Amino acid sequence: MFNALLGALALAAAQPDAAVLLTAADAPRAAFLNSVVEVRATAREKDKPDRHAEFELYVGGEDRLLVVFTDEKNQGRKFIANGGKTWLIAPNSSRPVAVTAKQRLVGGASFADVARVRLSRDYTGELRPQPEPCGEPERPCRVLDISAVAKTAPYAAGVLWIDARGLVRKAVYALASGKPARELSFEYREKAGRTVLSKAVIVDLLSGEQALATTLEYLNYRQVPMPDELFDPERALEPPGSDR
Repeated sequence: MFNALLGALALAAAQPDAAVLLTAADAPRAAFLNSVVEVRATAREKDKPDRHAEFELYVGGEDRLLVVFTDEKNQGRKFIANGGKTWLIAPNSSRPVAVTAKQRLVGGASFADVARVRLSRDYTGELRPQPEPCGEPERPCRVLDISAVAKTAPYAAGVLWIDARGLVRKAVYALASGKPARELSFEYREKAGRTVLSKAVIVDLLSGEQALATTLEYLNYRQVPMPDELFDPERALEPPGSDR
């Protein structure tokens, strides 16, 4: 209790610029650009069996992303983002299908939730005057109200709870109407001297009483070459090793 009070006083005493907080909040994602992340997803819906999926997330840069499903049920399914465009490639499909970043990957988790939220680039923020408790274990966090400034931003607005290290512990994103759409909570770990995401829990607030929740476990990060063709939806249709 005493430590929490000291933390709250420290947060209240130091009020950084909102842009600085947004840049710091992006750091765990930016730390492993040009890497492959292995992700395990569990979707939980009221009165229904859990659903599971596994995929690899290829992070080629700020605007180049590839999701490749590796579990038996979804194997061959892919999502690609390149620039401001996003495509779905279904198994045995003859052409990529253009989709929005809000297309669901698994359960209540959309492509945007997993890979397309760019806080420092797509949003501006306003810091609330007082910290609030957040996270597990509970800790004092700064609270930042954000509004989209880029057309490519997947959500119009939101609220972020950011701890003393600059890590987002909780986020609630809203639609243009102001209606809350997603609530996310985050956990982190150290990897190769850097702080990276270890778990995200995404609650689809639009699912009503069903309370669709999806847990993403970020199991492993590894750096690999990222050739341009990885993020070309037409090349992704070809068998591995093919040459145009």
